[in-house]
Parts: sequence; C-alpha cells; structure tokens
Amino acid sequence: SAAAQFAADLAYTHDIATIKAKKSVLDGIATVATLVEQGRIKVSPHCENILYMFDQYRWDTKANVTKEKPEHKLASHCADAVRYAIYTFTTGG
Repeated sequence: SAAAQFAADLAYTHDIATIKAKKSVLDGIATVATLVEQGRIKVSPHCENILYMFDQYRWDTKANVTKEKPEHKLASHCADAVRYAIYTFTTGG
C-alpha cells in the first residue's frame, strides 16, 4: 500500500525503526481519554495544534445515528496521530 511504502521510505531515509500502528479506534480513544482523565498525558501550552485537537475532537451528534468514529474534521488528523502513538505504545507496540 502507499502508506506502507511511505513508512518504509521514511525508515530508510532517516534510518529509524517503524512499527505498524494499532488502529482500534474505540479502544484507542478510550485509552487516550483515560490517560487524560488520570492526568497522565500532559500537553505543553506551546503545543497549540494538539491543544486545539483535544478541544475540537467531537463525536457525530446527528440524531438516531450510532457512530464508531468521531466526526472527521481538520483536528481529526492530529487526533489520529496521537491516538495511534499512545495506544500502540501503551499496548506494547
């Protein structure tokens, strides 16, 4: 896939190891939410994009619609990256 090739190219170009992210959306969101509630995730005030992401991350609230994913907005890209990294790290990669 294009994503796999991109990861391989980054690893080769920058001589870094990569691992496949665990992408369970609901489990990842629950893990991040729990760590935030426990005060185990701290974000510097200088990290404006991450602070914006946490503020803007929303579930789709359309009536009678059950969603397993949050609304897709600009903030969701940063949220996905944070979720992938934290969930993959906390579950042993």
